[in-house]
Order: sequence, then C-alpha cells, then structure tokens
Amino acid sequence: MTIGFIGTGEITRAVVTGMSTVEGEKPTILLSPRNEQIAAELADRFENVEIAGSNQDVVDGSETVCLALRPQDGEAITADLKFGTAHHVISFMPTYSQARLSRIVAPATRITLVTPLPAVAFHGGPTPIFPPDEDAIEMFEPLGTVVAVETEAEYQALCVATASLAGAYAYYETIADWLQGKDVPADKARAFSGAVFYALAATARNAPEMSFSELTHESATRGGTNEQVLTHLKENQVYTEFSKALDGIWDRFENAKPTSD
Repeated sequence: MTIGFIGTGEITRAVVTGMSTVEGEKPTILLSPRNEQIAAELADRFENVEIAGSNQDVVDGSETVCLALRPQDGEAITADLKFGTAHHVISFMPTYSQARLSRIVAPATRITLVTPLPAVAFHGGPTPIFPPDEDAIEMFEPLGTVVAVETEAEYQALCVATASLAGAYAYYETIADWLQGKDVPADKARAFSGAVFYALAATARNAPEMSFSELTHESATRGGTNEQVLTHLKENQVYTEFSKALDGIWDRFENAKPTSD
C-alpha cells in the first residue's frame, strides 16, 4: 500500500517517522513537495519515502491520502486536486467534518478523521479516529494508543483534549523551576520533573482498570503532602478553570465549522 501526504509539516514528520521505524514491513510513503526541507529530510532518512512532483502526483500515486494541511489552507489546496472513488482520504485537519470533507474530495467517499500527536514519532502517542475504520486503526495502532470512536461529537471532544499538552508541560516546568529556586541544578531539576511526568503516565497506562479518581485518591494519603497540594489547587479553582479552558476550545471548534455542516 502507498500512503500519500498532502502537506509536509511537523505532524507529517512525526507520522512518517513513526510509520518508517516500526518493526516489519513499512508502507511506501509519497510526500508532497510543499515543505521541501522536511520532505527532503524524510526521503533521505527512510528508504520507503519518496517525494512526488506535485500534490496531484501524490493523489494519483496513493491508495490512501492523508490531508495534513492547515485548516485555513485546506479548501484552497484541495480545490485543484482530483480524487477517485477508490481513494481513502484521512484528514488530520481539526474543525473539518466528514460532511465538509466529502464536498472537497468528491467523488471519494471513504473519509476518516484522525488527530495524531507528535509522540507517534516514537510510537508513544494517542490517536483519536472517527469513524472506527479498520485500515486506519491498523495504520496507527503501531504508533501508540488508538482511540476509535463512534460519533463525530466524541471525536471532537478528544481533539479538544489535545489542547491540554502545553498546560501539562507548564505544570512540570513549574516543578522544575521551583526546584531550581531551592538550589537544585537546572539539569537535575529537569531530569527529576520529567521522570515524575513519565512515572505518572506509566502508572496510569499500566493500571487501566483504575479510574483517575481512584489513582488520585490512592496518591493523596490522608493528612499527607499530596493531599495538601491537591486541596490547595482545588480550593483555588485550578481544575475548574482548566475545565473552562477546554470548554473554550470546544466553542472555538464549533464556531469554526461552516454553517452548512
């Protein structure tokens, strides 16, 4: 199978890197020349990656076409492309619904919405998928954790949740900065805070039967230091405000949809 990519930005770099470093047979990957630097880097690094002469050449040479474009550029770029009825179109573009995509990639009708995160480059990223297309699931399962959902509203909620990444890094940056303020060297503060981040993620992943509420309760020993910090954050509405921030992203996505959708 040949997988084509229209748009060669950072997410394409991550997905192509992940697909090209899995064990076993690698797919043939055809890149658009949109970002010459990234395309050339990937083609030089991986034998299964080639650069097409144009976006239409990507479409013509691929069974599966991934649209990895900025949402504001999506319709203008795809307007000049001719898809076929046999194409499987996978869109990485947030705010683009199946209905909207069906109009711009017609006569192709097999359309899957996917939101890969940068960690798919090292096979550690979660990937929301809608609808639960078997080929798309098989494509992204080796790159981390696939979460395939049954409705577009569920998919949008997962996409909204990806807006939490920078805030999570800032949380651990706060720990590292606080440690430096207590005279811990910067490299050791960074290493410790990063290791805590990793340990928490690994604990949650290795205990899927436990809810996050249960994990929180288990970590917050009554009268202990974790409970004290948790109480302080709750009393200062940190988590309430965080939830409101996600509501704001939901509203932003809703407002970005064309009324015809």
